[in-house]
Amino acid sequence: MNIIIRSERPEDYNKIANLNYNAFNEWHSSNYKAEPLIVSALRHNQYYDKELSIVAELDGDIVGHVLFSIFPLVVMNEKRIGAFLAPICVDTKLQKQGIGGMLIEEGHKRLQSKGVSIALLCGHESYYPKFGYENKMFALSGVNISIDAENTNTDGITERSIKNTDLEWITKHWQSVHKDDRLALYPGDTISQWFNHSLIYRSSMIYKDDVLLGYIRYRNTYPLEIKELLATEDNAEKIIAYIMKENLKSPKGDVILSISLENTLKMLKNNENLRIEEKVRTSNAFMMKVIDKSDKLIEQYFQEAKSDINNLGIISFPPMLEIDD
Repeated sequence: MNIIIRSERPEDYNKIANLNYNAFNEWHSSNYKAEPLIVSALRHNQYYDKELSIVAELDGDIVGHVLFSIFPLVVMNEKRIGAFLAPICVDTKLQKQGIGGMLIEEGHKRLQSKGVSIALLCGHESYYPKFGYENKMFALSGVNISIDAENTNTDGITERSIKNTDLEWITKHWQSVHKDDRLALYPGDTISQWFNHSLIYRSSMIYKDDVLLGYIRYRNTYPLEIKELLATEDNAEKIIAYIMKENLKSPKGDVILSISLENTLKMLKNNENLRIEEKVRTSNAFMMKVIDKSDKLIEQYFQEAKSDINNLGIISFPPMLEIDD
């Protein structure tokens, strides 16, 4: 086959959307397909690079597509540049003929030329290791909390959507909370990097009597899943208690945090209302690949992550990837 591998063009957008829909419809034939929307949302990413949205063309038709999205990272207290691979698809009639591999390998070459240190993905645990990805290299949550907020005073607390005027506070506090993380993915400096892209998720500023308590991004289901929590001094418990009472209609329950135990303990005192338990959740599907093989820090992270599950970095996916039904 005379496959041409090239960067996407605006006139390809509709074909890429159709290709993603058809490919993922074969994989999971539900009515809702997030993948075409994820591609569109990630084009609005502050760090979007059209050279990292790569297509395979055959006889004038788009038969494959992969998107790598750049995001700044914190890796063991230091700043690095990483990229997230999602999604990738190939025409259902042409799968298992090496097109996906061609797209991935081209993407890795381009990442290397752009100074990217590592690539991350959540995907098929036996497919991606063919291209150098290693399993169980990060986690999506690190802590479970059982809370009884019956006696936590949440009177006067309110929740509102985030605004541009909140960004300076949000980004400053994110840097303060995550600067020493083993691994953390920084969403970005613009409001689209921080608001929710799905009705299931919410991104909110929390106030009490017009005094700011903090920012929270969470999945509005039970158990409550908190993807990010940035709180002013001693207010994290009040924020969690409010969300439990207001949205889940119960002062008691379980909470999953995409936050390390160390950061959780800084925000929350393990008092009689809380039971905090370290519970690192990972999977063979959570993979990473070293792009910059000369980076000793990245090599150290990989070695330590493979030696002990508690050495895994706890990350939140970018809000643009959270487009669940």
